[in-house]
Amino acid sequence: MKTRLLAGMAVAGMLCLGPAGRALADDDNRVIAKFDQNRPQDSLSAASVYLTLKGDQAEGLPALPSGDETRFYIKVWDGLYLQITTETGDNGTQGYMFAFSSDEEGQDLLQAKENADVPTLRELAAGDFRTDDNFEPRPLRPGPGTPEDRGPYRIIHYPGFDAELRVLEFSIGDAQLGKKPYFKSVSCLVTVHEVKNKAR
Repeated sequence: MKTRLLAGMAVAGMLCLGPAGRALADDDNRVIAKFDQNRPQDSLSAASVYLTLKGDQAEGLPALPSGDETRFYIKVWDGLYLQITTETGDNGTQGYMFAFSSDEEGQDLLQAKENADVPTLRELAAGDFRTDDNFEPRPLRPGPGTPEDRGPYRIIHYPGFDAELRVLEFSIGDAQLGKKPYFKSVSCLVTVHEVKNKAR
């Protein structure tokens, strides 16, 4: 069994904003409690990576140029690397794209089991947490996100493993009507679970 990179963590509950603070604040700052669930596959290999992203910087990870964007990577286990690429907007980093590869350079990307005709769960965007007009926070739905409502918790299936992306805390700038929101910072936990191939 591969070594677990992070053996669980506890996060405080929701950060509440008073009515006056919500009316005057330019930023959307929230802490999201961790979702706990038990899986029957927990005896299989699993690894978790805690990430703190601030624009084109990732705490503890090198920032590498990738065209006009910035790429970060970290080894999950032998032959599996997590790749994160910035998505820059007008005023800041509006999102991050998460992917997995079999190499450090991110040239041999692994294809997720996703429908190409719907929005991907691998893209973490500031707009996922704001209403369509960016007037107020988008209500957070329980359970795994869907392409129509991606939310703070996503499960992405790959051949041989499942990846869970859990947003734990974020700060969104330009959280006002008529603005394009961007991440000032976001902290998340990415957990990879090995999945046994089912016999046919």
